Amino acid sequence: MLLRGRPPRELCSLLVSLYIPARRTCHGTFVYHVSRGRVYMLRIINAALNFQMYFAIANHTLTVVEADAEYTQELLTDMIILAPGQTTNVLFTTNKSSGDYYIAASVYSTPNAEIVPFPQTPTTAILRYEAAGSGTGQVVLPSFPLANDSSLHVKLSKALKGKQFSEGFYHFDVPQTVDYDLLHTIGYALQRCAAPNETCMGQRNIRFRASMNNISFVSPDAYSILEAHYNHVNGVYTTNFPDAPYFKYDYTAVNPINKAALSGTRVRVIPFNSTVQVVYQDTATLFIQSHPMHLHGQNFYIVGTGNGTYNPKTDPATFNLVNPPSRNTVSVYPGGWAAVRFRAINPGAWLVHCHFDIHMSWGMDMVFITLNGKKDSEILPPPPKDLPKC
Repeated sequence: MLLRGRPPRELCSLLVSLYIPARRTCHGTFVYHVSRGRVYMLRIINAALNFQMYFAIANHTLTVVEADAEYTQELLTDMIILAPGQTTNVLFTTNKSSGDYYIAASVYSTPNAEIVPFPQTPTTAILRYEAAGSGTGQVVLPSFPLANDSSLHVKLSKALKGKQFSEGFYHFDVPQTVDYDLLHTIGYALQRCAAPNETCMGQRNIRFRASMNNISFVSPDAYSILEAHYNHVNGVYTTNFPDAPYFKYDYTAVNPINKAALSGTRVRVIPFNSTVQVVYQDTATLFIQSHPMHLHGQNFYIVGTGNGTYNPKTDPATFNLVNPPSRNTVSVYPGGWAAVRFRAINPGAWLVHCHFDIHMSWGMDMVFITLNGKKDSEILPPPPKDLPKC
């Protein structure tokens, strides 16, 4: 896909617990047996490659209690949305009439389906109450929004709050001020074929790419970035990833004429224990889309979200600096933005990328290098002795 620059192939089906949907009768069906009058916990993981997902259990209320391995305040909802790589724990009570109920997931995808095709059939399993026999009448499917309806996305993002602990491992420490205030635009790009005999499958013999701050990430060949950083190897990467786009405009209102992006292996160096704010801003280059942005190495606090182009003068007044959710993946609104904050306390080289595999392969990546601190526990350890040489 990277070589030819074509869109991903259309998928034929979704899976739940590695089973083909129950509604496709030629395959096995995952059945989750429950007893009436109990509270169950589900740990839900979106393991899809390129799509966010709605998730629901027909006629049952879900109580969100955890997201990306961090406690949240209890949030009651009939449905959740998970981006690829995101996890959540929900509680539900088996207080309905004896019978079968669909556990179901369906695609949430904001672009035009003709541009980004996706499976139209929800994936399903069956929640079966203990007293119910096999095939006990009509099984009800949850009522999902339209695939491109972002209203639930906005509603749940605003409603989810972090759970505060005054001490211990889950101690809440939201940075109230920041040492580094960064704006990272995310979106598509187009790139001409490098050689005359190349065949690219994008528009007008060009390939699709993706970028952050108009830099399309190129993975190094000979060394990993972490290896080059630790061993002080020159020529593997540069430290000039921009703190903001080189050219400022209304990112969500304008589809720029020049859709090209620069290519490079660029990183941003962060001193240890610095506080960092990153605003991830979707762009209308080609088309808008919700992108799940993932940080390796540590979680961040999602302090703000909004539609349109981020306004650094007025939007910070809307930030939640008291009890924001802590996650490692933030789903940016289509044609909108998300602001996250974290304290850089994990030395090393940490990839930031869109959690759609296709976008990551196209270059929607960058790397933060967190420098060493002063204590032994704050210094990047050497590689293990059995580290493979190739």
